[in-house]
Amino acid sequence: MLLALTFLLVGQASATGEINVLTDLKSPFPPGCVAVSLPQGPAPGGDELFNETIAVPSVNASQPAAQVRVRIWRTGCHDEGYSVVMVRLRKVSGGRVLVPRVFAEAGEVDVPDHMAQLIRHPAVGNVGASGNEIGEQGITYMLGVDPFSIDGETEFWPEDYNGLFTLDMYWGDYSGSDESHYVLFSIPEYVPEFDPPQNAFPTLHGRMSGQYTVEGLPYSGLVLQIGEQYNPNGPDTNNVTAIFFTYFNGAPFWVLGAATELEPGFDIVTLDMLEFAGGEFITSNPGSYDPGDVDIDSIGTMTIEALDCNTLLVGYNFSEGGLGAGQFEATRLLRMAGYDCNPWQ
Repeated sequence: MLLALTFLLVGQASATGEINVLTDLKSPFPPGCVAVSLPQGPAPGGDELFNETIAVPSVNASQPAAQVRVRIWRTGCHDEGYSVVMVRLRKVSGGRVLVPRVFAEAGEVDVPDHMAQLIRHPAVGNVGASGNEIGEQGITYMLGVDPFSIDGETEFWPEDYNGLFTLDMYWGDYSGSDESHYVLFSIPEYVPEFDPPQNAFPTLHGRMSGQYTVEGLPYSGLVLQIGEQYNPNGPDTNNVTAIFFTYFNGAPFWVLGAATELEPGFDIVTLDMLEFAGGEFITSNPGSYDPGDVDIDSIGTMTIEALDCNTLLVGYNFSEGGLGAGQFEATRLLRMAGYDCNPWQ
């Protein structure tokens, strides 16, 4: 009952919103907000903050200025109060043009002083797309913003990111001419009614892995592991393993279910759950029992879906094992260090 011991030691501890500087991404949006792939436009019914073609200097002075289509919108998160600003760039015509350097600042200002990044995966630091070539196919990026300004005078946190702020796209470093070309965008505050999530329901992905407890059931809970398998020769897949720790007739009792080769992007999964009995305690000498000494019986199914980064809705049908059916909410107890879904909560 390792999990029960963990519950006993941790007690009622939960995510505090304090960033672990060694492992957590200090991005202004939850890393688990958008999963699988970035959208090419707002969700149905969502507002588009900016959608225009602008003239941008080519990186080669001998080539004509480029026409770049800039689209900006917010994608809401299922975690209340959070969103991700999306920026999509596509070259329409003209000479070779590069992704600009970007800066941001809370409120409406003339000179934003926080370095920002256009990123395709959750990350922090100087890892953005600035300096990459803008193609005619178009690419969507998430906007990340450094929490500390260049001059060290101001900070930029999720409340600033989800409020009104100024975005500066600066092409001066990638211009073949002597002009200092930049464009300022005023990004309105996040409004959930106008900025819906990418998907109607939260996606189950690796950042949802962790240990969860159930209110009113002390020293019981669920361990959820979602593996993300990279396949260089074909589509990537996900694997899901769920271990539920509880009690039966006053004794510790645990059941396990797993599913493999799942296509990424699912928002609900149903697992066949198995009961294990027999065997020996770990202090037994190796070889004291074999796989045939372990009884494995099916007791029914468990269905798991995410409500937000820290809450699962779990349904079970253990009628096959004579244990009834029902559902409950499970709340995250422990997060995955370095691969958290929302370190701000």
